[in-house]
Amino acid sequence: MNRLLRHIAKYFLPVLFISYIGCISLFTHAHVVNGVTIVHSHPYKPEGHHSHTTTEFQLIHILSHLTTSTPSVGVVFATVSVAFVRLLYPCVREALPSVKLKAHGLRAPPVSIL
Repeated sequence: MNRLLRHIAKYFLPVLFISYIGCISLFTHAHVVNGVTIVHSHPYKPEGHHSHTTTEFQLIHILSHLTTSTPSVGVVFATVSVAFVRLLYPCVREALPSVKLKAHGLRAPPVSIL
């Protein structure tokens, strides 16, 4: 099951990421509501006029608003890069039995650096 999930995710996640980037890059448009310009993107027909309700504008704001305390571009890029590399090249480690290492099986306590 895990192998099948990895195989599907290896193709699905890049396609999802590319389609998301394409959607936010190709379908950007603006609406003026009560003197406020709202810019967002979603697939729509450019020749047809469309509008959104107040609830839809709130949902667009919630889905597109991101607040972080760290530089988000670097963190997101690093996370996505590591995830893609881990999916494409899974790490295979052979565990050595503790008998060969003559280890007693205990571990150090967790450490917190402030």
